[in-house]
Amino acid sequence: MGLEVLTSGYRRIMEIVADADGPVMAKDVARSLGRDLTPGKVEPVRGQLRKLADRGWLSRTGAGRYLPR
Repeated sequence: MGLEVLTSGYRRIMEIVADADGPVMAKDVARSLGRDLTPGKVEPVRGQLRKLADRGWLSRTGAGRYLPR
């Protein structure tokens, strides 16, 4: 399946992770999305990253960082 099956928000997260120079943290993605770095804004991004990893779209490192598959 291609990225077109994902919603625009998830597609944007995938693009951010793919364009990064290495593993990214949730706060890095939140910053790239233009969100405040408060816990209330970063935690939803962390949840989206986890969902993408759980469904095989991303890889999660032991340190809680994410990479494209």
